[in-house]
Order: sequence, then C-alpha cells, then structure tokens
Amino acid sequence: MWNLKKPNISAVRSHLDTIFPPSAVPVLLTAEHKDALERLYKDYEQASGRPLSTLKAANLEGAVSAQVLAAYSEVTDGGKLSALRSALMLSVDECPYCGFGEIRDLDHHLQKAHFQCFSIFPLNLVPACAKCNGHKPRKPRTDPDKHHIHAYLEDVSAHMFLVADVVLKKNAMIVRFRIKKSRKVKGELFARLCQHLEDFHLNDRYPARVNIFLSEQKTGLEFAFNVGGADAVRAFLERSADASEAAFGKNDWRTALFIALAKSKRFCKGGFYQALGYKSKP
Repeated sequence: MWNLKKPNISAVRSHLDTIFPPSAVPVLLTAEHKDALERLYKDYEQASGRPLSTLKAANLEGAVSAQVLAAYSEVTDGGKLSALRSALMLSVDECPYCGFGEIRDLDHHLQKAHFQCFSIFPLNLVPACAKCNGHKPRKPRTDPDKHHIHAYLEDVSAHMFLVADVVLKKNAMIVRFRIKKSRKVKGELFARLCQHLEDFHLNDRYPARVNIFLSEQKTGLEFAFNVGGADAVRAFLERSADASEAAFGKNDWRTALFIALAKSKRFCKGGFYQALGYKSKP
C-alpha cells in the first residue's frame, strides 16, 4: 500500500496533439474536443479520481471517447506515447497495490472501458504488477466505501493502519494482515482500505512472500539471539522496522511484519527457529 509521486501532467495537450495532429485529414479530435478533455482532466484531479458520474462526460461520448480509448494502443513500447509509458513504468520498483510485485502493467485507476476519456491521462495510469492488475474489478463501484485509494492523489502515508497479526505454532507461523481503526482512519477511509486488502487478495498472497522475506533474515536473527537472546532479537526487529519504514513507509507489509514480530515474546525467545523451519536452536 504505497503512495506514488504524482506524474508530470503538463504535457497532456502535447499527448493529444501527438496522437491527433491538428493537421490530420480528417480531423479526429478538434481543438474544442481537446479543450473539453483538458477540463475533464482537471475535474478528475479535483475529484481525486473517484468514479463519479460527472466524469463519464456524456458530451464526449461516442466517436470522441472511442478515439481516446483507441489511443491507448499508442502507450506501448513502440507507440507514439512510449516515453510516457517508460516514465511511468520506471517511476517505481514494486507494485504500489501489494508492495512486492514486479511492475509489468499500467493499471487504469478508472477502468478505461467505462471512463474512456481518461485512457491516456497520466494520472489514471498506475504502474502495477500483473496479478494486482488482474484482480482489479472490471467495473467501477457505486458504493463510496468500495472505491479504491488513488495511488497518486490520495496520500494516506501519514497514517499507520496496516497491522500484522502473528500466531506461532509448533512448526509453523501464521501471519494475517488487517487494517487498524484509529481517530484518523475510520468510516469511509477504513472501509476502503479494508476493501483494498480484499480486492487484491493480499492475505492469500502475502504468506509466500513473508516466508521468502524472513528466510533472508535468518543470519541476523540467529546472530542476535546468540549474542543477546530475546532482547537482542527484539532490538534487531525494531531496528529493521525503523529501516523498513524509512525505505518503504509506515504501511508497507515488511514494516508491519517487523513490528508484529518484535512484539511476540515467543518469537524473540527463539520461537523463530521452529516457526520458520530452521534447525533447532543451539
């Protein structure tokens, strides 16, 4: 659950002129059409990309919106807007929806089949992994509690809301993530964040990633335990949580995981050996 730096949108008119040259015969989009699209783009930004009926632009339905939808074919490696695609795809290393997937696609925050006029609008194009893009609902939802958080336009990074719950068993560890209510995270925002976990199937996808990630911490955990026991393991996990927050943010799954493990007395006392499938502690 990351927020991304807002892309530069100063070239949106240039994008339209590149695909729909004013000198083209026949003229597919007139200057008036492009002016109307730019107004829609401003409305989109003011609405933080929420799927409002006013953004469907009834006055631009038909041939104009269809032309803009078709123009997305130019947002490819060999297309006229390849530079836009490259800039967006290279702006982040991991998927903002799950926090670990490799960037493969550009997700249309507002589904292009329903909001055609934003098919090539940079603020509507979010770099994402293939799985998250595939899990994204195909139709926009009318219930505000189910609207997706906009990675560019809705900054939630100041709030700490992602929490990991850890349960240690004899030879296994179960980790589940949830959204924590707080004074600032409640009501509609809380519901939308919970919807995020559900829509992207994160609690089905995180376990494998957690196992891989913690296997990479084996040396640090063992060293800390051998040097200073549970207190040293806890300190190692707390330092790791601080480093993760600095690198990835308060609500990254790694940050939440480190915090939860640091609070687990059993894990810190050596329970990580059995829980993570290591050899028995010395």
